[in-house]
Amino acid sequence: MTGYGKEQKVNRILVDGGLAVNIMTNSMMCDQGITLEELSKSQTMIQGFNLEGQCAIGIVRAKLVMGGMSTSSIFHVIDAKTSYKLLLGRPWLHEHEIVTVTLHQCLKYYRGKERKINSNVKG
Repeated sequence: MTGYGKEQKVNRILVDGGLAVNIMTNSMMCDQGITLEELSKSQTMIQGFNLEGQCAIGIVRAKLVMGGMSTSSIFHVIDAKTSYKLLLGRPWLHEHEIVTVTLHQCLKYYRGKERKINSNVKG
């Protein structure tokens, strides 16, 4: 999916209901102009990016705009090479009451009426 953070376009956002945390890569943090001093400390061990896992560098609250929806969520920052810049997990989905519709490759949520954010699938 594609969104905007600090008015900059952010490509390669993955929404995965299997993730227990929201993840931001170190390179995305730098792209957004977030400094290490802005991070809160974290002792969280993130599994799944290598065989041993790794500790998050820190935690930051960041704004994200996708479709017509503006959100602000907590992200664990990791220093790892991933194919995505942001990984949005269950905390993001639940906090903003979003439902993933994998068949139609979109997100749905309710704000006065049902709204939809389409993914940018190439095919």
